[in-house]
Amino acid sequence: MASLISSIRERNKKTPTWLKVLVPVLAVGGLGVVVVTAALVAFVVTGWLGQPVPVLGFDQTFDQPIDFPHTVHAGTGQLDRDPSLPELGLDCTFCHRTVTTQANAGVPPVQQCAFCHQSIGPESNSQLQILRDHAGIDGSDKEPINWRRVHRMPDHVRFVHEPHIRYLTANPSAIGNAGSEVTGAASVEPSMVCSTCHGDVAAMEQVKQVEPLKMGQCVDCHRDNGAPTDCAACHH
Repeated sequence: MASLISSIRERNKKTPTWLKVLVPVLAVGGLGVVVVTAALVAFVVTGWLGQPVPVLGFDQTFDQPIDFPHTVHAGTGQLDRDPSLPELGLDCTFCHRTVTTQANAGVPPVQQCAFCHQSIGPESNSQLQILRDHAGIDGSDKEPINWRRVHRMPDHVRFVHEPHIRYLTANPSAIGNAGSEVTGAASVEPSMVCSTCHGDVAAMEQVKQVEPLKMGQCVDCHRDNGAPTDCAACHH
């Protein structure tokens, strides 16, 4: 045993100090490279096939300049803050008025919101006060609200809402994330098809992306419903 210990000590004396330092550094560095590479691969794979990992700001939702709770405006239950009052249950097309006729669903001008909120809601509500200020109720000119877009396609992808809404309203069985009372109907209203791509927005306090909205999902849906799958159908 003594001779073994002596042999190890003798060997250590012959090993250069720089080598003693370099070996553990390389080991730790190699492990770090493996971890970083694995993280990057996971991020790219999820970003391509699903949604990016919600780190480093890659969240599926954003804080907007003004809070707009869809639960209050589009929900059909009771208000959380006052169970005696119902949620408004507004139709999606009440605000997104071009969804059945144009490429974009459209975002209402702030004046449309202020039409109700110039008298509805207390002055103490800071969010409503921001809305009223942007609407120019006091007669002054205001900058438009810079809403942050949650659902975004790449710039080389062309997505037109109108034909999708038209087809799904006439073919409810193709609607995703909908109950049997919808998919079993002969036809439905435009607001009942939005969940296919956007999820149950009426139940979201803050709108977030719930579907991947990647090429594979679009192509699969087109194939299932007899829509064109050639490149020019969606790409510029």
